[in-house]
Amino acid sequence: MRKYIIIALILLRSILIFIAIGAVTTATVKNIYKVALVEQFKNKGVYQEELSTEKVKFYKIDSNEELPAYIKSYNQIIPGAPGDILVSREAIVHPVVNGFISFFAGGHAAICLDEYTDFDINATLADSIEATGLEPGDNLSKVFNRAYWGNNSVYDEVIGLRVKMTEDERKEVISAGCGLIGDPYNFSFIFDLKNKSYCSDIVSKAYSKIGVNLNKDEFSTSIYDLIISSDTYISYYHIFDSNGVQHIYYLG
Repeated sequence: MRKYIIIALILLRSILIFIAIGAVTTATVKNIYKVALVEQFKNKGVYQEELSTEKVKFYKIDSNEELPAYIKSYNQIIPGAPGDILVSREAIVHPVVNGFISFFAGGHAAICLDEYTDFDINATLADSIEATGLEPGDNLSKVFNRAYWGNNSVYDEVIGLRVKMTEDERKEVISAGCGLIGDPYNFSFIFDLKNKSYCSDIVSKAYSKIGVNLNKDEFSTSIYDLIISSDTYISYYHIFDSNGVQHIYYLG
């Protein structure tokens, strides 16, 4: 009997090691892919001297995009346009685990809103739908003013993602996202996905309404899944350097 227990423990340990190696390998590949995509995007940027200041530097990537990659509000740059996805690789849960979470899952995601009104919601172009996991109580997903994405009070690096779609599809995505407002935060990231949501899960669910699958591995939707998806492309990127200067790269 003892022999079989030892064999079972060895098998269990081997399985756990195999899973751990697979998780690390997958996360490493996704991180490398993310860096490559960002660098490719940045390398296309042309410095816009007439727009730039001492504190903000602009780099334009020529495109045929009709939607702007950012909006201006009271001289503040707010990333994203209606239907765009904002993501950050930086987790801000707790200093002890931030690095671990950032490497394996990434930080945060949001869906940018348009002017949208129904019985419960009155949103503007500067708003987004988010589930932070940092709110009191059930951490209900809700509408945020996303202006904070444009400064370095929270995130030093922000990526704006876009999906090719029609205007009707864009409205459907936003409507689907708004339908998830009020969902309790899903801290398990795996179970009870129908009744609860987390940040990147909201994005995935909203886009599934127009037939876009942003969760190809059918596991929990990480920030990296959104970035490296074949259905998304980078429309905006900014990073703050060590001197606090913001470098903005955008499709225009």
